[in-house]
Amino acid sequence: EEEKDNPGMKNRESLRIWCNTQAQLQRRCSQGHTDAGNLTTEKIEKLREVGFPLDPSYDEMYEKVATHKAETGTLDVNKDDDEELFAWVKEQKKMLALFFRGKPVALSDDRIQNLRSLGFEQSRPGKGPSSVVDAGSAEKKWESMLEALLKYKEEHGSLSFPGEASSLPKPVRQVKNWLAAQRKECKNLQQGKESSLTARRMQRLAATGLDLTPRAEYISWEQRMQSLREFVSEHGHCKPNKQHPLASFVNNIRHFYWEREAGKATCLTDERVNDLMGVGFVFKAGKSPNITAIVRKSWEERFQELLAFKEEHGH
Repeated sequence: EEEKDNPGMKNRESLRIWCNTQAQLQRRCSQGHTDAGNLTTEKIEKLREVGFPLDPSYDEMYEKVATHKAETGTLDVNKDDDEELFAWVKEQKKMLALFFRGKPVALSDDRIQNLRSLGFEQSRPGKGPSSVVDAGSAEKKWESMLEALLKYKEEHGSLSFPGEASSLPKPVRQVKNWLAAQRKECKNLQQGKESSLTARRMQRLAATGLDLTPRAEYISWEQRMQSLREFVSEHGHCKPNKQHPLASFVNNIRHFYWEREAGKATCLTDERVNDLMGVGFVFKAGKSPNITAIVRKSWEERFQELLAFKEEHGH
């Protein structure tokens, strides 16, 4: 109670929240997003000048991935090797996936062209970053899987895979799954849908004598939110029981919120947090929504507070 009534503690907490917000907005700038509120390039430079910890700029990250490809021959980044670059590349793929689907994206035309010049292309229709790959690496992987398929056919005399998939050795299971994926892509092609099977790939598969005849839901954020709004309208709260279809969604959101608070990258954007707050979502189980009024201060006022804090504490 004493901390809540202490103006100094309240102001320090407000400054902490402001600093976190600046870091999150600058990270979005670094990833190519343009929705960074009022955080201009000039303000970012002022923060850098006082030693505020910020991510590298977008151009610096682009040069970093270009160097990575020059040194390794691929745009694929191992998370354990460079977590920062891994996260940046994943975000670029996510936005390119939207671009390939004809959706609006934050990336400028020049940045999209630069990424594609590096080798980022769509491997298959899809909504997530996994649908965008390094074109060169993807083609090599496709060819290696075709070689594995031909080797299996030579050793077993056919392209049938007896037994359950779970009982097969991992390399054989991978070949079986890959073959199923090619059949699915062929079906998409026959139905006039988007497909990753190019004319060249079709020729390569046909040359194996392969029968590509196929053998025999994603829910958007807005659909989830609409279901939650309807639940709140009916029940007056955001706490569905364990048996309710929304229960796992609510639990996942709380988990993502804790990760977000810990500084980890999650799907829980500021916009989504605002959506949830708008229906009275409780982010921490057992707590009540925090409705304490927040004193609004300008960016310059918060920046001056940051300078004063640094002067007093040395960091």
